[in-house]
Amino acid sequence: MNNFLNDYKDFGNREIYEKIEKIFDKNTSGYGKDEISDRARELLKKEIKRDCDIEFISGGTAANILATTFNLRPYEAVLSAQTGHITHHETGSVEATGHKVVTINTEDGKLKPEKIKELLDSQSEEIDVEIKLIYISNTTEVGTVYTLDEIKEIYELAKENNLYLYIDGARIAHAMAASGVKLSEIAENCDIFSLGGTKNGAIFGEAMIILNDDLKKNFRSYMKQRGAMMAKSFLIGISFETLFEDGLYYRNADHAYKMSRILVEGLKEIGREPLFGESNQVFIKSSPEEIEKLSEENIFEVDNKKESIIRLVTDYRTSEEEIKGFIEGMKKC
Repeated sequence: MNNFLNDYKDFGNREIYEKIEKIFDKNTSGYGKDEISDRARELLKKEIKRDCDIEFISGGTAANILATTFNLRPYEAVLSAQTGHITHHETGSVEATGHKVVTINTEDGKLKPEKIKELLDSQSEEIDVEIKLIYISNTTEVGTVYTLDEIKEIYELAKENNLYLYIDGARIAHAMAASGVKLSEIAENCDIFSLGGTKNGAIFGEAMIILNDDLKKNFRSYMKQRGAMMAKSFLIGISFETLFEDGLYYRNADHAYKMSRILVEGLKEIGREPLFGESNQVFIKSSPEEIEKLSEENIFEVDNKKESIIRLVTDYRTSEEEIKGFIEGMKKC
């Protein structure tokens, strides 16, 4: 079977397990206050190139809850694209903390500064929730990628309006592979962002990069209260240490992106232009009959059953043979 279901379907890079095997009989302290996590932090800080706090979080949903709600007053809200991951894929987790998610409709999953400004200007003072944090994800939920200039424009608008900007970076490695943007450039243009490991070779876990001093104080207390502080978080630390000590993190994403380009070109050659295909997530319009036929030899997600839109995800283990197999299947259909 050709598997394009997601980019977290495997156990993670073998190199991580090899490193675990070398230190298997050693003991270490917990809750992220250990030498493994500290080594990982130092490697990340070399890439980020600015002062920051780094915490290791179990997964993307926990990271998004923490980053979006940590410093909000009860009447303050989060702004997101209507297709944002926090609006449809996390079971109302942000709203469950008591904070509303205000959304803007977009054509490509990306927030635009003029639309944000329009919404901010339309809000009444004390009878509306007060937007305090802008949420964007890169890549977006539909696989599009923000350019560095687009992120800069949103961040400038956020600062002008005394708002925080949080970047959900569950697939930030793939966004960097597609755009050429560096971690240090991302870090200069937001207040806080998550650095995804789960979807790029880690066993599990994300790194939370906290840049704004307002968001650093007592963040660990909030982690603990929200059940996001793991006793054995050194297992996340060892993933990030392995991924960043010799560029494995970037090689993983580069391979996933290269495979997505081969997939997109293959689709175009048979006359199937993707709806979205800028990153390692490729969306195409299909039909119930074609989906049924393709499912015989391929694994993928039907992103929109009503419109028969399927999502194909490449990762660091995707092979050209899998892509050729899928394209051949489409030809037969």
